[in-house]
Amino acid sequence: MPSVVDSTFILKYNFYENDIKQYAKVNIITIINNSCLIEDLNTKKRKWVMKYDIYPLEKHDYSGYWEYNEYFQNLFKEI
Repeated sequence: MPSVVDSTFILKYNFYENDIKQYAKVNIITIINNSCLIEDLNTKKRKWVMKYDIYPLEKHDYSGYWEYNEYFQNLFKEI
C-alpha cells in the first residue's frame, strides 16, 4: 500500500510565504491529527500546516481526506 509520506504535494495557499511559497512542491514528513509537517523540496524548509492547505499531485484517495479537484489539477499542470 502506498504511503502518503512517499507522495509529492503542493502548498495551495500563501499563508506561509515567509517560510514556504504558494504552489511550492512539498513532501509530508509526519502527520498529527489534521496537522502536517511539510518540507519544501527546493529549500528544505519545514513548516506545520493543516491538511487542507496542501493538495496531492497524484493518488488523491489517501485515507479519504484529499479528493480530486479539477481547479488545482489544471493549475498544477501549468506550474
